[in-house]
Order: sequence, then structure tokens, then C-alpha cells
Amino acid sequence: MNSTLSGRCVLLVEDEPLLAWDLELALSETGAIVVGPASTLQSALALAQETNLAAAVIDYCLGREEATPLAAFLHERGIPFIIHTGHGTPNNVPWKSAPVVYKPANPDRIVKMLEALVSRKNEELQPVAAQDQSG
Repeated sequence: MNSTLSGRCVLLVEDEPLLAWDLELALSETGAIVVGPASTLQSALALAQETNLAAAVIDYCLGREEATPLAAFLHERGIPFIIHTGHGTPNNVPWKSAPVVYKPANPDRIVKMLEALVSRKNEELQPVAAQDQSG
């Protein structure tokens, strides 16, 4: 079975090299085109702005920075994303429906969740078949 991520750009934002490597391998196995990994908010925002993304996995705490601007950017553009974090996230944000996966987490679990998000978005974008109105 083909992955919904196959051939599609997925932004990976993670400042812990070993976790980034594990996630990159898991995403690559689906055929996804991994964009990154970005380890800073500035580099993540730059990649997000210059790439046609299908989805993203973002670490919420990047050093001393929070990924709030990146999450808002992705949310505003309708790009599905998962927050992968060892910390909490704010409650009063427009993107609070984004799944939060707490570290440590199995990279395959994150990939399956991301595939489901992309699949759901694809279904929402499918045009409704016009019914045959001929008599």
C-alpha cells in the first residue's frame, strides 16, 4: 500500500539530532520528501515559506524558542502538522486541534498519525461527485 506521504514534502523540525535522524528515516521509508530537519525557528520558518508542504512534524521547544509562529503559519495555510514535544503547548491558540505527541515517541507512530492527517485533508479536498440529473 502506498503512503499518503509518498512523493510529498514533509517539514521536519527537531533540535535533538538523534530524534531528527529517527524521524527522518521513518518519513523517508514512506517515500516522503523530508524538508529539513530544521533545528531553529528561523530555519524552519524559512523552509516552510519556500516549500510547498504537504505536512509537518514540529518540535514545539527549539532551544529557548517556542514554535508558535511556525504552528500559526502552518495552521493559516491549512497544512496539517503534529507537535512532537517534551513540554506542553499553550491552550489558547487557533491550532489547538493539532495532535500533540509527547517525547519519547515511536517514530512509526508519528508517521502513521501524519499519514492519517494528510489522508483526512485529501478527503476534504475531493470534489463531491455530481449526481447524474438526466432523466
